[in-house]
Amino acid sequence: MPETDSDNTPKTREEYRKQQQQQEAEFAQRDKKRVEAEREYAKTHRSSANNPEAMTTDTTDYKTPRWRKTRSRLIWAIGILMVLLVGVYLILFFVN
Repeated sequence: MPETDSDNTPKTREEYRKQQQQQEAEFAQRDKKRVEAEREYAKTHRSSANNPEAMTTDTTDYKTPRWRKTRSRLIWAIGILMVLLVGVYLILFFVN
C-alpha cells in the first residue's frame, strides 16, 4: 500500500524520501536539544549529589535492639525454610 498525502494522493519515492529526511532532521534537532538540557541538568545537580556532607549516613542506626531482633527472626525464618525445602526434596525423592 503506497504512502499517501493528506489529500489521499500517492506520494512519489522522492517525496517520501524527502519526508523521511525531514523527520530524521527534526528528530536529530530534538535529540540535540534533549542532550543539551540533560547536560545542563547534570551540571546544576552534580555539585549537590557529590557533596560528601549531604551523603553522610550513620551506621549506628542499624545496631538498635529492634534491628537485632528483626535480624535474628529473619535468620531463623531462612533456616526453617531451607530445612523444609530439603525435607520436601527428600520426600519427593523417596516417594518416586
